[in-house]
Amino acid sequence: MRISIIGQAGGGKSTLAHNVSKKLNIPYLQIDRLWVEAKGHKLKQNDSEGLEKVRFYIKENVENFIKQDDWVSDGWYPRVQTIISERADVILFLDISFSRRLWNHLKRAFISKDKNRYKEYTTLGNIKFIYHMIRRTLIKGPELRRFVKNNSNKTKVFKNYKEIDEYLKSLN
Repeated sequence: MRISIIGQAGGGKSTLAHNVSKKLNIPYLQIDRLWVEAKGHKLKQNDSEGLEKVRFYIKENVENFIKQDDWVSDGWYPRVQTIISERADVILFLDISFSRRLWNHLKRAFISKDKNRYKEYTTLGNIKFIYHMIRRTLIKGPELRRFVKNNSNKTKVFKNYKEIDEYLKSLN
């Protein structure tokens, strides 16, 4: 089975992908991790050459990963989402409210004992990420919803964590 998990930042994509990977015993790709590995989080604002290198790194790794027979990926990167979705059997869209996603981020960044998820980010970086969450919701949200609508034949939409838990329980 090939599963693509998409949604806005803080919605639980990585958690669900990790759980699906364990339950189905299939490889898992966290696209955000590729961004960090390629040092995308350290780019200066106008570093177009650096940005192209990061994009190439992500695309190359995604293309290699999705050649496998079974996998789960998480992340919403429009530049590679089409190739992921074309190969995916199912797309899971986590349509979680902004307030819940914001709470998830704050909890993960400042309350959780597991602070190693993105150890590359400082406290200031986590605070700045709130701005990026708002910006991405407003700017990328409509694009994400169009993508979901255009791929409705293979997309399952989850509005809350109860629905996500039920889906996870249904997997064999």
